Amino acid sequence: MIHSLLRNEVYLHFECPRDWKIEHAIEVEQKSLTTFQVQVQGLKQNNRRKVIADAAFNRNGYLHLIEVDNSRDMKDNRKKVDMYREILPSIQDGVPILFFFTTTEDRKRKLGSWLKGIRHQVKTFAEIK
Repeated sequence: MIHSLLRNEVYLHFECPRDWKIEHAIEVEQKSLTTFQVQVQGLKQNNRRKVIADAAFNRNGYLHLIEVDNSRDMKDNRKKVDMYREILPSIQDGVPILFFFTTTEDRKRKLGSWLKGIRHQVKTFAEIK
């Protein structure tokens, strides 16, 4: 419930985008990194990667991916950042920008350090009110 209300705060912050989608799945197929492959009959190699953004919308040619962090364990946040790091280079629908909105300055600092090398912004909810 609180997560949904905070996501609504972000929606208002971005001035209510018309194409706002919640729980937006991003799935990409990645090419295999190995040149030696063995195919086992009946088994298929899964090169698909999927991450679900709390929300997403397009604006000015940029795909805005929204993550709302209010109580998630920081280990889970780190895993999600790592998944985005894997997936974002393969996105074809515009240039992705990852926005994390969080509750404290400490969480903001940690997320910012993990997101280096990814086009991103990290803000606290206090900054957008």
